[in-house]
Amino acid sequence: MRNTGEGVSLLFVLRAALFAALASTAVFCAEPAKESTANSPKVTAVIQITHDGISKANLVSDESNLYVTESPAFGHLVTKLSLRNAERVVISGAFPDVQALDISSDRTKLLVSRLQGAAGENEFWTLPINAGLPQRLADSTGRYATWSPDNKRLAFVKGSTIFLANADGSAARELYTANGSVFSPRFSPDGKHIRFSIGNTVQNTTSIWEVGINGSHSHAVLEGWEHASAACCGNWTANGAYYIFQVTQTSLSNLTTLWAIADPNSSGKATPLQLTKGPISFGNALPSRDNRRVWALGVQPTGEAVRYDPGQQKFIPLLSGVSATDLDYSADGKWVTYISVPDGVLWRCKADGTEKLQLTSPPERAALPHWSPLGDRIAYVSFRPDKPSQIYLVSLSGGDAQAILPEKRGQIDANWSSDGTRIMFGYLHDAEDLNIEILDLKSRKTNVVPGSRNLFSPRWSPDGRYVAALSPDFTKVLLFDYKTNKWSVWLSEPAGGVSYPVWSADSKYIYFDDLVSDEESIRRIKVGENRAERVFKLEGIERYPGPFGLWSGRMGDGSWMFVRDRSTQEVYQLTLELP
Repeated sequence: MRNTGEGVSLLFVLRAALFAALASTAVFCAEPAKESTANSPKVTAVIQITHDGISKANLVSDESNLYVTESPAFGHLVTKLSLRNAERVVISGAFPDVQALDISSDRTKLLVSRLQGAAGENEFWTLPINAGLPQRLADSTGRYATWSPDNKRLAFVKGSTIFLANADGSAARELYTANGSVFSPRFSPDGKHIRFSIGNTVQNTTSIWEVGINGSHSHAVLEGWEHASAACCGNWTANGAYYIFQVTQTSLSNLTTLWAIADPNSSGKATPLQLTKGPISFGNALPSRDNRRVWALGVQPTGEAVRYDPGQQKFIPLLSGVSATDLDYSADGKWVTYISVPDGVLWRCKADGTEKLQLTSPPERAALPHWSPLGDRIAYVSFRPDKPSQIYLVSLSGGDAQAILPEKRGQIDANWSSDGTRIMFGYLHDAEDLNIEILDLKSRKTNVVPGSRNLFSPRWSPDGRYVAALSPDFTKVLLFDYKTNKWSVWLSEPAGGVSYPVWSADSKYIYFDDLVSDEESIRRIKVGENRAERVFKLEGIERYPGPFGLWSGRMGDGSWMFVRDRSTQEVYQLTLELP
């Protein structure tokens, strides 16, 4: 039931390895972080280079041109983008599906991978930039690869293992095996170390590690740093003085920021310093050889709310022209409330999109709104600076919203009783003293659901008889029956297998979005049974990775709602001052 406040899935974090996850191209703030000083690294200017809206990844440069992996309607190709006049030329016509990984030190050929066959078993090739034929690198296969600065060695990744080989891919040997999926390997400028990222699916984290080219002294680079578990995907500056990497903050904003850390060999133990802080997110940073610029990818975030039509097997847009997530329709179907993307503002309007009214304003960010049974109020989760999340109520006609029960724990998951007089809620997974409570809105008194200690993400059945909740290890759905006053294990699934659950109107089933078990699908489980069945397989949609993962919801008629990712990635150039 990992849908609310339990962190963004690793799917999103690994996606950030290829491009920044959330951005707005309207404004840029190059303001340094609070800890920055006059002698700290900082961004002084930003220029947007591309404006085509094509999905992009894997920036490579020869200083005159950028080589960008693009994903148009289908497949992947490599294009050469002139830094002088932004002229774009496709150079990967020899292969139908290819991505750029690195460039040779003499700037004459690209290291690319052919995307074919089983995942992680891509062939590595060299692709001449100007003239010549592509050449296969021995029989090595993997997912990520990079050359050493002197072009004498090749490091490549297969699953959790880093291999080291000759530059042509021959004589490969295992160098290091990590506890997690390895990606984004890069040699240090002196060629003595390899720095890489590790993704841990179970813990939903990424981290940056380093190992010597002889396999010695493997260690986490940012050990003990507050953002170490959300960092990945870095590159050294050419002089080796700094390592520039990205951090994806799994908060309501999903902001991806760039950071710089000085080489500890020259400055002792260094503290990372923030280069960007929003509102644009940046990722996939590539420093220039003159140490004065960084090229990076940004995203214009747009989420299109859609309804799935099982008869046509199509996704039909809702709320035309609105970038939104977290939709909820009133019981009579006349009104809908939603959260705008990317600013996190709560809105309501008629079901046909008319009579829009903004209900909250920044810096507050809203999430997971739900109409009262009478359709006169909306309960939502409010995230305000330096305060724990709280559940607020706001009127259909707007006005000041009120917290239902101010406290220091982070509240989430508002569930209305059928008569609208009570609200059941839970707490963020990392809150102290987890339990599930019910607030009487008239008396302002709360009652704890019996036996709910250490449970979270509650779902109250429409008839009021049952409460479904999740175990602390994310693997069990438990069911409380008010008739017996007892909890029982209802369903056991892999961690993350139950996302955005919702009861059926007759309280006989819970439906949920399964993102990790076999194929992505909507499944359901019936009260009294302990095995879930598939309702339909989810195909033909690229979903928007919101702050709480891939959102889904159910309309009053049983139709499913999703958010299609309409975001576009662009290339930016950031001018740096690096002391």
